[in-house]
Amino acid sequence: MHLASVVDVEATPEGHVRVLAASTEIGQGTNTIFAQIIADTLGIEYDQVEIAQPDTANVPNSGPTVASRTAMVVGKLVETAALTLKQTLIDAGVLDAGGTGDAFTRACRTYVATHGPLRARSTYSPPPGVQWDDEAYRGDAYGAYAWAVYVAAVSVDTATWETRIDDFVALQEIGRVLHPVLAAGQIEGGVAQAIGYALLEEVVWRDGRMANGQMTNYIMPTSMDLPPIRVFFEERPYVHGPFGAKGIGELPMDGVAPAIANAIAHATGAPVSKIPITPESLMDTIASAEDAHG
Repeated sequence: MHLASVVDVEATPEGHVRVLAASTEIGQGTNTIFAQIIADTLGIEYDQVEIAQPDTANVPNSGPTVASRTAMVVGKLVETAALTLKQTLIDAGVLDAGGTGDAFTRACRTYVATHGPLRARSTYSPPPGVQWDDEAYRGDAYGAYAWAVYVAAVSVDTATWETRIDDFVALQEIGRVLHPVLAAGQIEGGVAQAIGYALLEEVVWRDGRMANGQMTNYIMPTSMDLPPIRVFFEERPYVHGPFGAKGIGELPMDGVAPAIANAIAHATGAPVSKIPITPESLMDTIASAEDAHG
């Protein structure tokens, strides 16, 4: 199944906690989030958490690093495995139920020295009421989705038909925000990409090949082309996500282009129906609309 995932969490002889998962850190903050989940769950310092290299020779299969599943699906497994590990220490009599910080570190050292390696495993199972048929590819692909509202304010130069985005507001509902800085950065980066998608990035195909595959002729927005991007969050915790978190990764790419297209249509009256909305495209759209109306 595409959501099938397994995560291990182990205590080290030094009293640290190591996360073993196949999820890969590619700049989106996976390692930071996993360490934060462990630290917050167990009441230990962030520096006491280690993240194992995601080599599948040494870590269980926690699924692909795709589709906003890492925080919500794998992160919940990290939280659950950490709680299982803590309960093992309590049952062994080396940790009080409320033990955190140094007490937890001492408990890990004592357990490993006395009983040997300590590892807890958590395996994904669908939340109640969520059914997915992997053969027919039908049903509930995910237990919950994130939501967003995007608002763009634009100015259109009717001499050159260039569009300038003056302001952009992104409101996200992602369950619970685990790391405010990383979450806002994900949204800002996604909006920046989507502005390019909406206004600039036109793929030209010729003889079965991309004809403008260089940075000199495939235009992307720079920081000078971007407006202020104001990010806001609405928190409605999802019980089956770690501390209530849901996914976030693809969300800011979905609604930005429609918001910009609607703003341009509102400003010009042009029936914008395709992207990228380049000056040439917008000029043709307006000319066609004028011809249609005589």
